[in-house]
Amino acid sequence: MPSAMMSIQAILYQALQTAESLDLPAGEAASGKKFEDYVVKQLYQQLQRQSEDRVFTPRHTLREPTFSGVFHQFDIVIARPNETVAVECKFRGSAHIDQLFATHGKLIDYRSRPHGVFITTACGVNDEIYYYALAHRIQIICSLLPPVEYMLECAKKGTSLARTLEDLRQRIEDNLEPKRLLVEWKHSYDRFQSEGYCR
Repeated sequence: MPSAMMSIQAILYQALQTAESLDLPAGEAASGKKFEDYVVKQLYQQLQRQSEDRVFTPRHTLREPTFSGVFHQFDIVIARPNETVAVECKFRGSAHIDQLFATHGKLIDYRSRPHGVFITTACGVNDEIYYYALAHRIQIICSLLPPVEYMLECAKKGTSLARTLEDLRQRIEDNLEPKRLLVEWKHSYDRFQSEGYCR
């Protein structure tokens, strides 16, 4: 299990996993709202230990300077000492790249760009969505492939796996070769599973 001081990505991934127990009916607008509210609650409960982080109420309009002069609403906004994190939640059966285009469009309008996170309940997230997200530094959270941060927090410190994941995390931050990064991410997850870290 991840440490007490979990990353936002790890908290979101765990919230996605536990949200399945809510049995929310697909295709209903109310389900999407309940999913967002649930994720915010999980973030708030975990991040309240880190007093410097502030989780806003769901569907927050981020009123920071934009190039267009228009303010944008995000499903979840987290203010941290050195960054703002904007999270889009998609309670859908499938994920489409145009959803990511819309998220990216809002992010790049801000003069000080928030760190973007895209969390989806979709079972299938294709490689093109990952490539686009990696190229534009948007973190994808889905049940198909755990975030590198989550696996790193689970992996035993000082092990070869932990070093591999740390290197991968750094190269994702450096924005190098999205297609190659995704292959390595998938290989790391295979190794993560084979070393017994999955429930």
